Amino acid sequence: MSKKVFIVLLLAVFMLAQFGIASAATAAGDAVITSAPDFSNDVTADLDWAVTGMAGPTQNILMWSRIQQTPAVAYSGCYLVATIVGTSDASGTFSYTMPVAANGNVVEFIVTVDDNDCAGAPTIPADTETPMAETFIDLVSVEGDYFNPPSLDTTDFNSTPVSCNTFEMWGVMSDKVTVPAGVAYSGFDSWNLSTTGTFVPAPIGSDNALLSWVFTFPSTASGPWIFEFNPTDAAGNDWGPAPYPMFRDGVAPVDVVSAAELEDCANFSDVTGHEYEVYIRYLADLDLISGFADGTFGPDNTLTRAEASTLFEISNGYTAATLPASAPAGCAFTDVSASDWFAGWVWQACADGFMNGVGGGLFDPNNLLTRGQVVTIFNNIFEMGGGTGGYLDFAMVSTALSQDWTSWENPYLREAAWTDVSVGAYYAIPVLRAYGIGVAEGTSATTFSPDQAATRGEFAKMLYRAISQQ
Repeated sequence: MSKKVFIVLLLAVFMLAQFGIASAATAAGDAVITSAPDFSNDVTADLDWAVTGMAGPTQNILMWSRIQQTPAVAYSGCYLVATIVGTSDASGTFSYTMPVAANGNVVEFIVTVDDNDCAGAPTIPADTETPMAETFIDLVSVEGDYFNPPSLDTTDFNSTPVSCNTFEMWGVMSDKVTVPAGVAYSGFDSWNLSTTGTFVPAPIGSDNALLSWVFTFPSTASGPWIFEFNPTDAAGNDWGPAPYPMFRDGVAPVDVVSAAELEDCANFSDVTGHEYEVYIRYLADLDLISGFADGTFGPDNTLTRAEASTLFEISNGYTAATLPASAPAGCAFTDVSASDWFAGWVWQACADGFMNGVGGGLFDPNNLLTRGQVVTIFNNIFEMGGGTGGYLDFAMVSTALSQDWTSWENPYLREAAWTDVSVGAYYAIPVLRAYGIGVAEGTSATTFSPDQAATRGEFAKMLYRAISQQ
């Protein structure tokens, strides 16, 4: 072989070798995604990655994604995660900008080691590459309602003072009600509460998707007060940009200067620290409930059906002086006589369609009121279109009972698999509605105890919630 031919062949081999090096991705390096969020919105997803066994001198860590579908498509959306010089192992977290994806899509991810960056024609993994992680896209925000303390003021609560200094503002939010059946959702995350005022706020917190925000104004409170909330789901979706929804209007807030707002609510000797204290005291301040002559309320005592008829009709705006003196048509019961203290209340509750007899011409006034009966009476009031006055007059006030009793159904804002509420029971739908909107709670995660006697404290909480102003 001549020297000239040898040199030509040597150059050809060198050129082929160089071409092979330039066109082939470096294989050395085992890359993995160690964690990824289960859900994300269309902004970012934080992915943890790690690479071992790299060979120098320089390697690029690349992140790829694709929308899950059948048949599988190629990975795209290349992002340069890191550039590693040397042979050391590496790890970190990369905030990945999501590709265009619709609600319900699943985005799959892989991470690779390459000698090119994303602009240098890196090797794209084959379509059949097994994804290292995946994230479900949830673009739908939470939905629900929020409520302020009961009030007969017909203006918006944003300009209405509270009755006394301790009250509950509450609400229910769900991440599933606007999501089509079969599509996953991330779930409720936080109410993101905040206050503005010239006083130190009480601790805030939430119980899953049900908010109970109890607040007490100190005697030194002054100036405007605002309670803001911006509920979010676990994917980071919120109700929208500021200003967030408010319990009290931030444009023209009411100053905390009225005597009523700074006064202690009505009190009893046996309710301090009780779980239903705030409801009992606030309703007593509104003259909707009362205690006993010895200064107690008896929050753990039970209620009779006669007592319940009284409490419902007081909320309906009736007094002893405005009750019927005799039984209206269809409301004559053999166990209710005109001399009974409760006669007028029972007759009025019957005439309004709130409470019915138990059959056989009886009202059973001295029997205990059950939890199932309480929510059924609320449901009757809703079905009747409200009462004729007071807090049950739907034409006068907008409340949780008047506007939201059936607004969130199929699915409900809150649902539970009750083991003691039979389909077809007279209280079945009322239980679902009352629990769904947050007016009533279960006695456990799976029991509502509809046949259990309601206590006076339980009744106070349910009444407070039902007539809370929307």
